[in-house]
Amino acid sequence: MRTARGPSKFWGYFRLVDACAQPGCAVCRCLREDSARYLDGLLYEHVNDPGTRARLHASGGFCRWHAAMVPAIRDAGFGTSILAEDLLRGVVAQARRAAARLEPERPRRAWLRRLLDRRSVLERTWLGRHGAICPACAFARAAESRYLAVVLQFGGDSEFDRALERSDGLCVPHVVRLVATEPRAPTLPAVLQRCAARWERLRNTVEAFADKHDYRKREPITGEEALSWRLALEVLAGAPGVFGNDLHGPAARRTEAPLPSEPVAAETARSDADDGEALRFEKERLERRLTELTAQLGDASSRAAALHYRLWATLEDRRVLELNLAGERAAAGMWERTAADLRTQNEALRREYEALRDAAAPRVAGR
Repeated sequence: MRTARGPSKFWGYFRLVDACAQPGCAVCRCLREDSARYLDGLLYEHVNDPGTRARLHASGGFCRWHAAMVPAIRDAGFGTSILAEDLLRGVVAQARRAAARLEPERPRRAWLRRLLDRRSVLERTWLGRHGAICPACAFARAAESRYLAVVLQFGGDSEFDRALERSDGLCVPHVVRLVATEPRAPTLPAVLQRCAARWERLRNTVEAFADKHDYRKREPITGEEALSWRLALEVLAGAPGVFGNDLHGPAARRTEAPLPSEPVAAETARSDADDGEALRFEKERLERRLTELTAQLGDASSRAAALHYRLWATLEDRRVLELNLAGERAAAGMWERTAADLRTQNEALRREYEALRDAAAPRVAGR
């Protein structure tokens, strides 16, 4: 009987599994690496391609994220210079056309200008994006959709689930995209539960890191805790560059700064009071910490003085030993000289004895 087979695994699946073993959101990491490969291929092979040139002109060049990635690509200078020269030629022409449109109008053309929206004409003429997105971002957006589809398609796969559990989880923006694009996917609840569990572990680690800054805590900060706040930033906002800021986005254009009002002023006063209390607490904490560090410095100074005395005593003992050794060497030299004198005297006595013995031998024989 043939058993049911799961979905076939492909390149994107294994890319995500490998990325789960690295720090941060696996999808963000894959997008950064894919973007770097795309830029490398474009700068090496497609700088003279008319379609590539047209897409870059339509978008005004690369976005800030992908433009910042280009210098890290090996041997990117030549291809970048070709594209930059072409794009700069275009923006020079745009700037000159915009300057011409801003010149004082001739009277007989004024009526026509009033029929048109002068600002919209300048926006279409002047520098900037023309409605098209960065080509590298278009590539990354398609890749992102494929990776998110892999997450939902293989949720429940044992190998993928183990990799996701060992990873830092997905970032919040990518999980939001999963919910927004495929809210009825059968594997979505399990993926959300795993991400929530990983985020909870990260929250506990960040909390431990913050608690150990209390001067009363003696436990050392672990390596995982020291890196936790950086990881938390990526989990909450996505990897740098993958998700844009709100400075010039649609939300920024819709939002205006609130005018001062009494409730705002009251809230500001309460905030100032809270800030003052926090500053007083921080001052007391720092004073206690300073006292503790002063005591530690005194202990360290005492230990340093004791070590200095021990070093001096050791040097003094060494000097005494060197003097004793010199005396022993002198005594040994004296005994060696005495022994040499005794050997010389012994040799002289032996020769004298032999001479006396030889002289006495004839007299003994004559008798």
